[in-house]
Amino acid sequence: MDRLFRSGLVLSLLVFGMVEGVSAQGMKMTGDEYKAKLAEYTGRDSTAQTEIVVLDAGIASLKAQIAAVQMVVEQLNSETLALVGASGADVKAFGQRVASLLRQLQGLAALAPEELQRRRGELKVAAMELADLKTSKISNLPGIAVRIMRAEKLLNELMMRAPDQITYEVAKGDHLWGIASKPEVYEDPYMWPRIYRANRDQINDPDLIYPKQMLTVPIAVGENQYLVTSGDFLSKIASAVYNDPTMWHKIYKANAEQIVEPSLVFPAQVLEIPAN
Repeated sequence: MDRLFRSGLVLSLLVFGMVEGVSAQGMKMTGDEYKAKLAEYTGRDSTAQTEIVVLDAGIASLKAQIAAVQMVVEQLNSETLALVGASGADVKAFGQRVASLLRQLQGLAALAPEELQRRRGELKVAAMELADLKTSKISNLPGIAVRIMRAEKLLNELMMRAPDQITYEVAKGDHLWGIASKPEVYEDPYMWPRIYRANRDQINDPDLIYPKQMLTVPIAVGENQYLVTSGDFLSKIASAVYNDPTMWHKIYKANAEQIVEPSLVFPAQVLEIPAN
């Protein structure tokens, strides 16, 4: 019915166009000429209808092929999920974890170097999350594997920007006090004992260091540690880490071996901070 309607419409338009054309030229058409034109346009319509039938058949064939491909894709997806032992919901939840990790790393990447160093603990947490994600078979799925690789690359770059330690080459005229005061080191001369302790294997006397010596400069501290800086004292530290200055005795007890007197802590000491 649809094809008959379209055929009649096409024929009518053709005849209308023919008549309009003749009228526009101010000419009269004989009966034989009219019949010839009608036959010509009828033939064109027949050809067009045949082509429409062929095209409709082609469209139907393509739709069938698409449906077949979709069935194959769905079957492959089902087999893939069976191989990794997960459901579609599991994969979605896993993808959200990966996306969250990437957002966290991208946020850290936007930080200034000194702020990134202070938040190095977050990098370690992110590293543990990434390691956990990689233990899952879901991480091998193509789309997710690409994002896992992106997170790993970004994490490695951030770790390089916030190292646990750096190396400093001693120049002529250097001394530990001066090295500790440099902006690229601690920017605090009172931190010189930390460099000294980290290099006891090559520094016998803290007043004697030599050009070309390669000194290790510790930068980071552990998750449950606190680096003492000038002006610190136990109650102040307790206030910072516990939000309760009266808990200073807990820190003192955990660090009794290196704190001789509760009132005496020194810059560059690394104190253990017990969980609250």
